[in-house]
Amino acid sequence: MAGTKRGAEDGPSTRASKVAKTDKVSPASKGKKGGAKKASKAIPTSAFKSKALPLHVNLTHTPPSIPDADTVPAAPLDPGHLGSITLVPSTFTTGSYGWKGNKRLAIELLNPEGGDKEKVTVMLTINATVVGSKGAKKDDGDDEEKDEEEAAEEEAAED
Repeated sequence: MAGTKRGAEDGPSTRASKVAKTDKVSPASKGKKGGAKKASKAIPTSAFKSKALPLHVNLTHTPPSIPDADTVPAAPLDPGHLGSITLVPSTFTTGSYGWKGNKRLAIELLNPEGGDKEKVTVMLTINATVVGSKGAKKDDGDDEEKDEEEAAEEEAAED
C-alpha cells in the first residue's frame, strides 16, 4: 500500500501513542527542563537583620539611561520620574525575610485625543524575599519585633 498512511490500531493517532513504553528511565530524561534550581542555604535571621541595608527603587516612565562616570545620576534629572520608594529589611509573617516597602503615588494619565491629563492614585507594594530564607535559622524574640514593624508599616500605608 504505497502512498497511504496507517493510523494507530488502538487509541488515538498521536506520536506519544506510537512510542514504545518502557520502565527504564534514560539518563538524559532524569533532569527536568527548566525546573527550579535548589536554593543555597540562607544566612540566619539575626545575621540578615544586622547586615542588611535599605534598598531604594526609582519609578519612571522612561527607560534608564546609563550615566557616564563624569555625570550626575540620571534618576533626579529624568523627565519621566514618578517617585521613589525605600525598601526596609524585615521578617515576613511566613518566616522568611527580605525587604518590603509601600507608597502611594499619583500618576498622570494622558488622553491621546484631547491632551487632558487625569490623575490616578496607586498604592505600590514591593516585597523582595531572600530565596531560601524560610528555612533559615530563627531567632528568639522575632515575633515581637515583627508585630511592631508590621503595625508601623500599616499605619504608614494608610496615611
